[in-house]
Amino acid sequence: MTFKAEYIWIDGTEPTAKLRSKTKIMDGAPSGDVADLPIWGFDGSSTNQAEGHASDRVLKPVFTCPDPIRGGDDVLVLCEVFNIDMTPHESNT
Repeated sequence: MTFKAEYIWIDGTEPTAKLRSKTKIMDGAPSGDVADLPIWGFDGSSTNQAEGHASDRVLKPVFTCPDPIRGGDDVLVLCEVFNIDMTPHESNT
């Protein structure tokens, strides 16, 4: 059994930030505990959160809830953005 976890975060667009997301297919069923969701990386250069070099960023889940659009076992996962060294990214608000 699998479920979709839609990781959602605020990007670095200025002057008005935008929402970004990507979907992770997970094995099993969601536990409902955000601590059970893994951190996940992304390329920050495509979201205005890094230059073209050294652009890896980390998504850390901080909240989860059932996905009201997809339904079933799928979940929405709100995330904070961290630099690769796990310091908070400046776009966290």
